[in-house]
Amino acid sequence: MAYLCINPKVAMVRIRAKEPLEELTGEFYINLDKVIEVRMKPVREAHDGDFCADVLIILQDKTHEFVFRNSPAGNKAKQTLESYLNELSINC
Repeated sequence: MAYLCINPKVAMVRIRAKEPLEELTGEFYINLDKVIEVRMKPVREAHDGDFCADVLIILQDKTHEFVFRNSPAGNKAKQTLESYLNELSINC
C-alpha cells in the first residue's frame, strides 16, 4: 500500500463540495491504492503565490480536494503525488 501524508504544512482541505477550505488538524493519510482519478489544476489567481496546486482526489469511497501550499512541504507532496501517478499512468 502507498500512502500520501497531508498535514497543515502541506495543504488545506475541502472535504465536502461547496464548503470552504479547512485547516487540517494533525495528519491526514490518503491511501493511493484506492485512487480512481486525480484532477490537478493551477490555483485560482486569488491564491497564486500562497498555493501551488488545486488537487481533486477521487477515491473508491470518497473524494477530497486539497490545495497544496507553495512551500517546501507542499511542493514535495505535490511532486510525490505526481510521480506516483505517472508511474501508474493515472491521469495527472
